[in-house]
Amino acid sequence: MSKNQLLKSEIRLSIRQQRKSYSKEKSLQAGQQLVKNLTENGLLHKHKPITCFLSFDGEISTQPTIQKILSLNGTCYLPKIKPLKPNQLWFMPYDESSEMKFNQFGIPEVDLRANHAKRLSDLDMVLFPLVAFDLKGNRLGMGGGYYDATFAHLRSSAKRPKFIGLAWQSQMVDELPSDPWDLTLDGVCTEQRFYSFNSRL
Repeated sequence: MSKNQLLKSEIRLSIRQQRKSYSKEKSLQAGQQLVKNLTENGLLHKHKPITCFLSFDGEISTQPTIQKILSLNGTCYLPKIKPLKPNQLWFMPYDESSEMKFNQFGIPEVDLRANHAKRLSDLDMVLFPLVAFDLKGNRLGMGGGYYDATFAHLRSSAKRPKFIGLAWQSQMVDELPSDPWDLTLDGVCTEQRFYSFNSRL
């Protein structure tokens, strides 16, 4: 294991333990403040395709954010793991009538075929799950590399979606180790404030 991998594992373990200690009630309250911060910073728009994710493993509640996106657009796009390697994602249209099915990690996914997936370059904004972030826009995920692999081909594209992380404030660290394949974020929104890391926003 490389030095970066070791450091990432240590940070991942520490923060995952911490965020799992928060109650569902506290998570929902924080999620309501999160969507307020997203809205006040002009990040949620009508008629713009936006992805989100279903909270898991102590992540800050995304339920209020998904509800807000649905109220604006009628549809929110949620990740679905592709069945074949390399580890990548589709983003499927979701609304309150969508049929869901659990994936191998126990996370519900929209039960639709690949032809329903949104083209990645047509997305306006991708709301990223994360374990930790720093003020350089570095993101530490769960270790599967799904988001990094999915958007690798759009890394330097001027037309790529905006990448915004959603997190508890306590998930911010002074500095994260990074590797060449790690995607950097354009911003992060927490229950306390919004951080912008570049001029794309």
